[in-house]
Amino acid sequence: MRKKLCWVLAGAMLLSAVIFGGCGSKKEELTAESILKQVNENMDNVQSVSGDMAMNVDMKISESGLGMNLTMGMDCDLEMTMEPEVVHMAGKLNLSLLGLSMDIESYTVTEGDKEITYTKMNNAWEKSEEDAEEDEAGVGDLFEELSSESELTLQKETEKIDDKEVYVMTAEISGESLNSFMGSVESMAEDAGELDLSGVEAAVTLRVYKDEMLPASVSVEISDAGSVTESDGTEMEIHSLSLELNYSEFDTIESIEIPEEALNSASAEKQDEGIPGEAAVQNDEPDAENLVGLQGIYGKAPEYEHMGIGYYFDGLEEDTIRDGYVPYEENFVQRDTGSLTGVNHGVSIRLSMARANSATEALGNLLEDYTRRLEDKGLSVLDSDTPSTDADDTVGLIPLVYLNEEGSQIFTVLYADIRDDGSVYMCAEMEFDENGFDDTTEALLAEIDDAYALNLSNIFIDE
Repeated sequence: MRKKLCWVLAGAMLLSAVIFGGCGSKKEELTAESILKQVNENMDNVQSVSGDMAMNVDMKISESGLGMNLTMGMDCDLEMTMEPEVVHMAGKLNLSLLGLSMDIESYTVTEGDKEITYTKMNNAWEKSEEDAEEDEAGVGDLFEELSSESELTLQKETEKIDDKEVYVMTAEISGESLNSFMGSVESMAEDAGELDLSGVEAAVTLRVYKDEMLPASVSVEISDAGSVTESDGTEMEIHSLSLELNYSEFDTIESIEIPEEALNSASAEKQDEGIPGEAAVQNDEPDAENLVGLQGIYGKAPEYEHMGIGYYFDGLEEDTIRDGYVPYEENFVQRDTGSLTGVNHGVSIRLSMARANSATEALGNLLEDYTRRLEDKGLSVLDSDTPSTDADDTVGLIPLVYLNEEGSQIFTVLYADIRDDGSVYMCAEMEFDENGFDDTTEALLAEIDDAYALNLSNIFIDE
Protein backbone atom coordinates (compact mmCIF):
# COMPACT_ATOMS: atom_id res chain seq x y z
CA MET A 1 0.00 0.00 0.00
CA ARG A 2 2.96 2.25 0.58
CA LYS A 3 3.70 2.09 -3.17
CA LYS A 4 0.10 3.09 -3.85
CA LEU A 5 0.69 6.26 -1.88
CA CYS A 6 3.91 7.20 -3.68
CA TRP A 7 2.08 8.47 -6.80
CA VAL A 8 1.02 11.53 -4.83
CA LEU A 9 4.62 12.42 -4.03
CA ALA A 10 5.79 11.91 -7.60
CA GLY A 11 2.81 13.79 -8.96
CA ALA A 12 3.84 16.84 -6.97
CA MET A 13 7.14 17.12 -8.79
CA LEU A 14 5.66 16.27 -12.14
CA LEU A 15 2.85 18.75 -11.90
CA SER A 16 5.32 21.55 -11.38
CA ALA A 17 7.51 20.28 -14.20
CA VAL A 18 4.52 20.27 -16.51
CA ILE A 19 3.36 23.73 -15.62
CA PHE A 20 6.82 25.25 -15.84
CA GLY A 21 8.31 22.89 -18.39
CA GLY A 22 8.53 25.47 -21.19
CA CYS A 23 7.35 29.11 -21.07
CA GLY A 24 8.32 32.47 -22.90
CA SER A 25 8.17 36.25 -22.64
CA LYS A 26 7.05 39.34 -24.47
CA LYS A 27 7.03 42.68 -22.79
CA GLU A 28 4.53 44.32 -25.08
CA GLU A 29 1.52 42.95 -23.21
CA LEU A 30 1.82 41.39 -19.80
CA THR A 31 -0.57 38.45 -19.49
CA ALA A 32 -0.47 35.13 -17.69
CA GLU A 33 0.13 33.38 -21.01
CA SER A 34 2.98 35.70 -22.04
CA ILE A 35 4.66 35.31 -18.66
CA LEU A 36 4.50 31.54 -18.83
CA LYS A 37 5.69 31.56 -22.42
CA GLN A 38 8.83 33.44 -21.38
CA VAL A 39 9.36 31.12 -18.41
CA ASN A 40 9.21 28.18 -20.81
CA GLU A 41 11.86 29.69 -23.04
CA ASN A 42 14.11 30.47 -20.07
CA MET A 43 13.68 26.98 -18.65
CA ASP A 44 14.97 25.55 -21.93
CA ASN A 45 18.39 26.93 -20.95
CA VAL A 46 18.30 25.81 -17.30
CA GLN A 47 20.57 22.87 -16.48
CA SER A 48 19.52 22.22 -12.88
CA VAL A 49 16.82 23.12 -10.37
CA SER A 50 16.56 22.75 -6.60
CA GLY A 51 13.77 23.48 -4.16
CA ASP A 52 11.48 21.98 -1.55
CA MET A 53 7.98 20.60 -1.26
CA ALA A 54 5.28 20.30 1.41
CA MET A 55 2.27 18.06 0.90
CA ASN A 56 -0.74 16.93 2.94
CA VAL A 57 -3.37 14.44 1.83
CA ASP A 58 -6.40 12.85 3.47
CA MET A 59 -7.57 9.74 1.62
CA LYS A 60 -8.94 6.25 1.82
CA ILE A 61 -7.36 3.41 -0.13
CA SER A 62 -9.35 0.21 -0.70
CA GLU A 63 -8.38 -3.02 -2.39
CA SER A 64 -10.16 -6.38 -2.54
CA GLY A 65 -12.78 -5.15 -0.09
CA LEU A 66 -10.20 -4.01 2.47
CA GLY A 67 -9.40 -0.37 3.05
CA MET A 68 -7.54 2.10 5.20
CA ASN A 69 -8.04 5.78 5.97
CA LEU A 70 -4.80 7.73 5.86
CA THR A 71 -3.77 11.27 6.66
CA MET A 72 -0.33 11.81 5.25
CA GLY A 73 2.11 14.70 5.24
CA MET A 74 5.44 15.10 3.59
CA ASP A 75 8.24 17.66 3.64
CA CYS A 76 11.20 17.14 1.35
CA ASP A 77 14.02 18.77 -0.56
CA LEU A 78 14.15 18.34 -4.34
CA GLU A 79 16.86 18.67 -6.93
CA MET A 80 16.97 17.90 -10.65
CA THR A 81 19.49 17.98 -13.47
CA MET A 82 18.39 18.14 -17.11
CA GLU A 83 21.40 16.49 -18.81
CA PRO A 84 21.39 13.73 -17.76
CA GLU A 85 17.80 13.70 -16.51
CA VAL A 86 18.05 12.85 -12.79
CA VAL A 87 15.55 13.76 -10.05
CA HIS A 88 16.51 13.40 -6.38
CA MET A 89 14.02 13.74 -3.53
CA ALA A 90 14.76 13.38 0.21
CA GLY A 91 12.59 14.16 3.19
CA LYS A 92 10.23 12.85 5.83
CA LEU A 93 6.88 11.14 5.42
CA ASN A 94 4.36 11.36 8.28
CA LEU A 95 1.37 9.04 8.59
CA SER A 96 -1.60 9.47 10.90
CA LEU A 97 -1.29 5.89 12.18
CA LEU A 98 0.13 6.34 15.69
CA GLY A 99 2.06 9.37 14.53
CA LEU A 100 4.38 7.23 12.41
CA SER A 101 7.19 9.17 10.79
CA MET A 102 9.75 7.80 8.37
CA ASP A 103 12.53 9.06 6.12
CA ILE A 104 12.02 8.70 2.38
CA GLU A 105 14.44 9.21 -0.48
CA SER A 106 14.31 8.53 -4.21
CA TYR A 107 16.35 8.92 -7.38
CA THR A 108 14.79 8.78 -10.84
CA VAL A 109 16.99 8.59 -13.92
CA THR A 110 16.31 8.09 -17.62
CA GLU A 111 18.66 5.61 -19.30
CA GLY A 112 18.00 5.06 -22.99
CA ASP A 113 14.42 3.88 -23.40
CA LYS A 114 14.08 3.07 -19.68
CA GLU A 115 13.20 5.16 -16.66
CA ILE A 116 14.63 3.76 -13.44
CA THR A 117 13.54 4.77 -9.94
CA TYR A 118 15.41 3.89 -6.74
CA THR A 119 13.34 4.41 -3.58
CA LYS A 120 14.54 4.17 0.03
CA MET A 121 12.04 3.63 2.85
CA ASN A 122 12.61 1.96 6.23
CA ASN A 123 16.36 1.87 5.50
CA ALA A 124 15.90 -0.38 2.46
CA TRP A 125 16.34 0.50 -1.22
CA GLU A 126 13.98 -0.73 -3.92
CA LYS A 127 14.42 -0.46 -7.66
CA SER A 128 11.72 -0.14 -10.32
CA GLU A 129 12.07 0.13 -14.07
CA GLU A 130 9.61 1.16 -16.77
CA ASP A 131 9.64 2.14 -20.42
CA ALA A 132 10.28 5.85 -20.89
CA GLU A 133 7.59 7.65 -22.84
CA GLU A 134 8.63 9.62 -25.91
CA ASP A 135 6.80 12.75 -24.71
CA GLU A 136 7.84 12.33 -21.10
CA ALA A 137 9.61 15.69 -20.92
CA GLY A 138 6.33 17.43 -21.69
CA VAL A 139 4.47 15.31 -19.16
CA GLY A 140 1.24 15.26 -21.13
CA ASP A 141 1.34 18.91 -22.23
CA LEU A 142 -0.56 20.01 -19.14
CA PHE A 143 0.60 23.60 -19.63
CA GLU A 144 -1.05 23.82 -23.04
CA GLU A 145 -4.32 22.64 -21.55
CA LEU A 146 -3.92 25.12 -18.67
CA SER A 147 -3.40 28.10 -20.92
CA SER A 148 -6.09 27.20 -23.44
CA GLU A 149 -8.77 25.59 -21.28
CA SER A 150 -8.38 26.86 -17.75
CA GLU A 151 -8.24 30.65 -18.37
CA LEU A 152 -5.24 31.59 -16.28
CA THR A 153 -5.79 34.74 -14.25
CA LEU A 154 -2.90 37.14 -13.57
CA GLN A 155 -3.14 38.84 -10.19
CA LYS A 156 -2.86 42.63 -10.49
CA GLU A 157 -0.46 43.03 -7.59
CA THR A 158 2.83 41.20 -7.32
CA GLU A 159 3.94 39.47 -4.13
CA LYS A 160 7.30 38.84 -2.51
CA ILE A 161 9.08 35.58 -1.72
CA ASP A 162 11.90 36.49 0.62
CA ASP A 163 13.25 39.64 -1.07
CA LYS A 164 12.22 38.73 -4.63
CA GLU A 165 9.15 40.06 -6.41
CA VAL A 166 6.89 37.47 -8.06
CA TYR A 167 3.96 37.42 -10.45
CA VAL A 168 0.95 35.42 -9.23
CA MET A 169 -1.40 33.45 -11.50
CA THR A 170 -4.35 31.22 -10.68
CA ALA A 171 -6.26 28.59 -12.60
CA GLU A 172 -8.73 25.75 -12.23
CA ILE A 173 -7.46 22.40 -13.61
CA SER A 174 -10.01 19.93 -14.89
CA GLY A 175 -9.82 16.21 -14.34
CA GLU A 176 -8.94 15.71 -17.99
CA SER A 177 -5.89 17.94 -17.54
CA LEU A 178 -4.87 16.03 -14.42
CA ASN A 179 -5.19 12.78 -16.35
CA SER A 180 -2.70 14.04 -18.92
CA PHE A 181 0.28 13.84 -16.58
CA MET A 182 -0.58 10.56 -14.83
CA GLY A 183 1.43 8.55 -17.38
CA SER A 184 4.58 10.20 -16.07
CA VAL A 185 3.46 9.71 -12.48
CA GLU A 186 3.28 5.97 -13.18
CA SER A 187 6.83 6.03 -14.50
CA MET A 188 8.12 7.43 -11.19
CA ALA A 189 5.84 5.55 -8.79
CA GLU A 190 6.08 1.80 -9.21
CA ASP A 191 2.70 0.06 -9.61
CA ALA A 192 0.80 3.35 -9.37
CA GLY A 193 -1.68 2.09 -11.93
CA GLU A 194 -3.80 4.15 -14.30
CA LEU A 195 -5.97 6.57 -12.38
CA ASP A 196 -9.06 8.12 -13.92
CA LEU A 197 -9.25 11.63 -12.48
CA SER A 198 -11.90 12.88 -14.90
CA GLY A 199 -14.21 14.02 -12.10
CA VAL A 200 -11.53 15.87 -10.11
CA GLU A 201 -10.91 19.62 -10.16
CA ALA A 202 -7.91 21.36 -8.63
CA ALA A 203 -7.18 25.01 -7.82
CA VAL A 204 -3.64 25.96 -8.88
CA THR A 205 -1.59 29.02 -7.98
CA LEU A 206 1.59 29.73 -9.94
CA ARG A 207 4.27 32.22 -8.93
CA VAL A 208 7.07 33.43 -11.22
CA TYR A 209 10.16 35.43 -10.27
CA LYS A 210 9.65 38.82 -11.94
CA ASP A 211 13.30 39.63 -12.66
CA GLU A 212 14.49 36.18 -13.72
CA MET A 213 11.23 35.06 -15.35
CA LEU A 214 11.74 31.61 -13.82
CA PRO A 215 9.31 29.52 -11.74
CA ALA A 216 9.09 30.43 -8.05
CA SER A 217 6.36 28.14 -6.72
CA VAL A 218 3.28 26.13 -7.54
CA SER A 219 0.50 25.23 -5.11
CA VAL A 220 -2.38 22.84 -5.69
CA GLU A 221 -5.59 22.40 -3.69
CA ILE A 222 -8.00 19.49 -4.22
CA SER A 223 -11.04 18.90 -2.02
CA ASP A 224 -13.83 16.33 -2.08
CA ALA A 225 -12.41 14.61 -5.13
CA GLY A 226 -14.54 11.51 -4.64
CA SER A 227 -13.37 8.06 -5.62
CA VAL A 228 -11.01 7.16 -8.44
CA THR A 229 -10.20 3.59 -9.44
CA GLU A 230 -6.90 2.28 -10.74
CA SER A 231 -6.60 -0.28 -13.49
CA ASP A 232 -5.69 -2.99 -10.95
CA GLY A 233 -8.91 -2.43 -8.99
CA THR A 234 -7.46 -0.31 -6.19
CA GLU A 235 -9.82 2.51 -5.20
CA MET A 236 -8.57 5.82 -3.86
CA GLU A 237 -11.01 8.22 -2.26
CA ILE A 238 -9.33 11.60 -1.92
CA HIS A 239 -10.95 13.76 0.75
CA SER A 240 -8.43 16.59 0.40
CA LEU A 241 -4.97 17.25 -0.98
CA SER A 242 -2.76 20.31 -0.69
CA LEU A 243 0.69 20.73 -2.12
CA GLU A 244 3.24 23.52 -2.35
CA LEU A 245 6.43 23.26 -4.37
CA ASN A 246 9.05 26.00 -4.15
CA TYR A 247 11.90 26.62 -6.59
CA SER A 248 14.87 28.16 -4.81
CA GLU A 249 17.96 27.86 -7.03
CA PHE A 250 18.80 27.33 -10.69
CA ASP A 251 22.03 26.08 -12.30
CA THR A 252 23.86 25.47 -9.01
CA ILE A 253 24.07 21.65 -9.24
CA GLU A 254 26.80 20.13 -11.38
CA SER A 255 25.60 16.53 -11.08
CA ILE A 256 23.50 14.18 -8.96
CA GLU A 257 25.20 10.93 -8.01
CA ILE A 258 23.08 7.88 -7.19
CA PRO A 259 24.59 6.06 -4.17
CA GLU A 260 26.08 2.61 -4.65
CA GLU A 261 23.67 1.01 -2.17
CA ALA A 262 20.77 2.17 -4.35
CA LEU A 263 22.42 0.96 -7.55
CA ASN A 264 22.91 -2.44 -5.92
CA SER A 265 19.21 -2.80 -5.07
CA ALA A 266 18.34 -4.95 -8.09
CA SER A 267 17.00 -7.62 -5.75
CA ALA A 268 14.09 -5.29 -5.04
CA GLU A 269 13.35 -4.55 -8.70
CA LYS A 270 9.75 -5.67 -8.49
CA GLN A 271 7.35 -6.34 -5.65
CA ASP A 272 6.82 -9.89 -6.82
CA GLU A 273 10.53 -10.61 -6.38
CA GLY A 274 10.21 -10.15 -2.66
CA ILE A 275 11.08 -7.88 0.21
CA PRO A 276 14.74 -6.75 0.34
CA GLY A 277 16.92 -9.14 2.32
CA GLU A 278 14.12 -11.57 3.10
CA ALA A 279 12.18 -14.41 1.52
CA ALA A 280 10.03 -13.43 -1.46
CA VAL A 281 6.27 -12.96 -1.23
CA GLN A 282 4.79 -14.51 -4.35
CA ASN A 283 1.88 -12.71 -5.97
CA ASP A 284 -0.01 -15.96 -6.46
CA GLU A 285 -0.23 -16.50 -2.70
CA PRO A 286 -3.37 -15.35 -0.87
CA ASP A 287 -3.21 -11.75 0.41
CA ALA A 288 0.21 -11.21 -1.18
CA GLU A 289 -0.55 -7.59 -2.10
CA ASN A 290 -1.96 -6.83 1.35
CA LEU A 291 1.17 -8.33 2.92
CA VAL A 292 3.34 -6.02 0.85
CA GLY A 293 1.13 -3.08 1.75
CA LEU A 294 1.31 -3.79 5.48
CA GLN A 295 5.05 -4.39 5.18
CA GLY A 296 5.44 -0.93 3.70
CA ILE A 297 3.95 0.97 6.64
CA TYR A 298 5.89 -0.90 9.36
CA GLY A 299 8.50 1.25 11.05
CA LYS A 300 10.41 2.05 14.20
CA ALA A 301 8.21 3.45 16.96
CA PRO A 302 9.10 7.14 17.31
CA GLU A 303 8.75 7.12 21.11
CA TYR A 304 10.92 4.02 21.65
CA GLU A 305 14.43 2.90 20.76
CA HIS A 306 13.83 -0.86 20.45
CA MET A 307 10.14 -1.17 19.56
CA GLY A 308 8.51 -1.07 16.15
CA ILE A 309 4.98 -0.16 15.06
CA GLY A 310 3.24 -2.64 12.76
CA TYR A 311 -0.23 -3.08 11.32
CA TYR A 312 -2.65 -5.92 10.63
CA PHE A 313 -6.27 -6.51 9.63
CA ASP A 314 -8.34 -7.48 12.66
CA GLY A 315 -10.61 -9.88 10.71
CA LEU A 316 -13.62 -8.67 12.72
CA GLU A 317 -14.81 -5.60 10.86
CA GLU A 318 -14.43 -4.83 7.17
CA ASP A 319 -11.68 -2.32 6.34
CA THR A 320 -10.36 -2.22 9.93
CA ILE A 321 -6.60 -2.15 10.39
CA ARG A 322 -5.05 -2.40 13.86
CA ASP A 323 -1.67 -1.20 15.04
CA GLY A 324 0.59 -2.49 17.77
CA TYR A 325 4.05 -2.47 19.34
CA VAL A 326 6.46 -5.36 18.79
CA PRO A 327 10.25 -5.70 19.10
CA TYR A 328 11.81 -3.71 16.26
CA GLU A 329 13.45 -5.64 13.41
CA GLU A 330 15.51 -3.94 10.70
CA ASN A 331 14.69 -6.79 8.31
CA PHE A 332 11.09 -7.14 9.39
CA VAL A 333 8.78 -9.37 7.33
CA GLN A 334 5.00 -9.25 7.66
CA ARG A 335 4.12 -12.91 8.23
CA ASP A 336 0.37 -12.73 7.59
CA THR A 337 -2.38 -10.12 7.29
CA GLY A 338 -4.40 -11.15 10.37
CA SER A 339 -1.70 -10.80 13.02
CA LEU A 340 1.54 -8.97 13.76
CA THR A 341 4.74 -10.62 14.99
CA GLY A 342 8.08 -9.07 15.91
CA VAL A 343 11.14 -10.93 17.21
CA ASN A 344 14.40 -9.51 18.52
CA HIS A 345 16.82 -9.73 21.49
CA GLY A 346 15.28 -13.00 22.70
CA VAL A 347 11.72 -11.63 22.83
CA SER A 348 8.83 -12.45 20.50
CA ILE A 349 5.46 -10.69 20.52
CA ARG A 350 2.52 -11.76 18.37
CA LEU A 351 -0.62 -9.58 18.29
CA SER A 352 -4.12 -10.43 17.10
CA MET A 353 -7.72 -9.40 17.77
CA ALA A 354 -10.64 -11.47 19.09
CA ARG A 355 -14.24 -11.01 20.15
CA ALA A 356 -14.96 -11.78 23.81
CA ASN A 357 -17.17 -10.63 26.66
CA SER A 358 -14.34 -10.43 29.20
CA ALA A 359 -10.59 -10.67 29.58
CA THR A 360 -11.02 -14.13 31.13
CA GLU A 361 -12.91 -15.35 28.06
CA ALA A 362 -10.40 -13.78 25.68
CA LEU A 363 -7.47 -15.36 27.55
CA GLY A 364 -9.17 -18.77 27.65
CA ASN A 365 -9.70 -18.72 23.90
CA LEU A 366 -6.16 -17.45 23.34
CA LEU A 367 -4.68 -20.23 25.51
CA GLU A 368 -6.66 -22.85 23.58
CA ASP A 369 -5.48 -21.49 20.22
CA TYR A 370 -1.89 -21.05 21.42
CA THR A 371 -1.78 -24.62 22.77
CA ARG A 372 -3.14 -25.99 19.48
CA ARG A 373 -0.46 -24.17 17.48
CA LEU A 374 2.26 -25.53 19.77
CA GLU A 375 0.89 -29.04 19.31
CA ASP A 376 0.98 -28.59 15.54
CA LYS A 377 4.75 -28.16 15.95
CA GLY A 378 5.05 -31.18 18.24
CA LEU A 379 5.36 -29.06 21.38
CA SER A 380 3.21 -28.78 24.49
CA VAL A 381 2.66 -26.53 27.49
CA LEU A 382 4.56 -27.75 30.58
CA ASP A 383 2.77 -25.56 33.08
CA SER A 384 0.33 -22.65 33.08
CA ASP A 385 -1.35 -20.51 35.71
CA THR A 386 -4.93 -19.33 36.02
CA PRO A 387 -5.84 -16.00 34.43
CA SER A 388 -5.07 -12.88 36.45
CA THR A 389 -7.39 -9.98 35.62
CA ASP A 390 -8.29 -6.55 36.92
CA ALA A 391 -11.42 -5.94 38.98
CA ASP A 392 -13.56 -5.24 35.90
CA ASP A 393 -12.19 -8.26 34.01
CA THR A 394 -11.11 -6.02 31.13
CA VAL A 395 -7.34 -6.63 31.27
CA GLY A 396 -5.54 -9.84 32.19
CA LEU A 397 -2.72 -12.28 31.59
CA ILE A 398 -1.76 -15.95 31.88
CA PRO A 399 1.87 -17.02 32.47
CA LEU A 400 2.98 -20.40 31.07
CA VAL A 401 6.09 -22.38 30.16
CA TYR A 402 6.87 -24.76 27.28
CA LEU A 403 9.97 -26.47 25.86
CA ASN A 404 11.05 -25.40 22.38
CA GLU A 405 12.62 -27.66 19.71
CA GLU A 406 16.05 -27.32 21.36
CA GLY A 407 14.68 -28.32 24.76
CA SER A 408 14.96 -24.82 26.26
CA GLN A 409 12.27 -23.49 28.55
CA ILE A 410 10.35 -20.61 27.00
CA PHE A 411 8.48 -18.41 29.44
CA THR A 412 5.34 -16.96 27.86
CA VAL A 413 2.82 -14.33 28.89
CA LEU A 414 -0.59 -14.42 27.23
CA TYR A 415 -2.08 -10.95 27.54
CA ALA A 416 -5.49 -9.42 26.66
CA ASP A 417 -6.98 -5.98 27.05
CA ILE A 418 -10.30 -4.47 26.05
CA ARG A 419 -10.75 -2.29 22.96
CA ASP A 420 -13.49 -0.33 21.18
CA ASP A 421 -16.97 -0.80 22.65
CA GLY A 422 -15.99 -3.63 25.00
CA SER A 423 -16.64 -6.62 22.77
CA VAL A 424 -13.17 -6.73 21.20
CA TYR A 425 -9.86 -7.64 22.83
CA MET A 426 -6.30 -7.19 21.71
CA CYS A 427 -4.47 -10.46 22.39
CA ALA A 428 -0.70 -10.71 22.77
CA GLU A 429 1.55 -13.75 22.96
CA MET A 430 4.86 -12.69 24.52
CA GLU A 431 7.61 -15.32 24.45
CA PHE A 432 10.93 -14.89 26.28
CA ASP A 433 13.93 -17.06 25.34
CA GLU A 434 16.69 -16.27 27.82
CA ASN A 435 19.24 -18.00 25.57
CA GLY A 436 18.63 -15.19 23.07
CA PHE A 437 18.92 -12.32 25.54
CA ASP A 438 21.68 -9.79 24.78
CA ASP A 439 22.90 -6.38 25.92
CA THR A 440 19.77 -4.72 24.52
CA THR A 441 17.16 -7.01 26.11
CA GLU A 442 16.97 -5.10 29.38
CA ALA A 443 16.16 -1.85 27.59
CA LEU A 444 13.64 -3.63 25.35
CA LEU A 445 11.87 -5.17 28.37
CA ALA A 446 11.57 -1.72 29.95
CA GLU A 447 9.90 -0.43 26.78
CA ILE A 448 7.52 -3.42 26.69
CA ASP A 449 6.62 -2.71 30.32
CA ASP A 450 5.82 0.87 29.35
CA ALA A 451 3.82 0.00 26.24
CA TYR A 452 1.76 -2.76 27.84
CA ALA A 453 1.67 -1.59 31.49
CA LEU A 454 3.47 -4.74 32.70
CA ASN A 455 6.42 -5.41 35.00
CA LEU A 456 8.45 -7.97 33.06
CA SER A 457 11.83 -6.41 33.80
CA ASN A 458 11.67 -7.55 37.42
CA ILE A 459 11.14 -11.16 36.28
CA PHE A 460 14.14 -11.43 33.98
CA ILE A 461 16.61 -8.77 35.09
CA ASP A 462 18.56 -9.25 38.32
CA GLU A 463 18.67 -6.18 40.53
